[in-house]
Amino acid sequence: MVTDNHSWQPGSAYFFSAHLRDHHSRLLVEQAQVLRLAFRVAQQARPFRVNAIVVLPDHLHGVWTLPAGDEDGHRRWLQIQAVFDRQLPGQPPRAMVRRDRCARPLWHSDFREHRLVDAEDVQRHIAYVHQNPVKHGLVREAAEWPYSSIHRRNGTEGSPC
Repeated sequence: MVTDNHSWQPGSAYFFSAHLRDHHSRLLVEQAQVLRLAFRVAQQARPFRVNAIVVLPDHLHGVWTLPAGDEDGHRRWLQIQAVFDRQLPGQPPRAMVRRDRCARPLWHSDFREHRLVDAEDVQRHIAYVHQNPVKHGLVREAAEWPYSSIHRRNGTEGSPC
């Protein structure tokens, strides 16, 4: 994990990025329902608010906020990975996935996160998240990408989480 030397702060918003090891994979969009389930499971176990998220074929970006009094953002991400990995069709039973729970074979170990400093920083990162499919040439307009929380802001369906 790469961090900006800030620990998770309770009640703070964070930008995060996670990538699959296979950068040619389309797994995240092909299995968007499984990813949605993984986020819901993690939110039920340890509540947090997803301010913004975009799921691209091989990576995702998001902004989330932890509740006051809670600093355990990293554990949430590990749980999301674990649930996603276990729920994929054709995956081995839980006990056989890996003995090293920190190492996930699908995910690049370079999970990035950093705390956002103020409301302007949060809005700038939300805009970055929503524009990411345009940046990667997947769509011309951010609202065209179906795997984005931009649809929540527009009042339409399609949010991945």
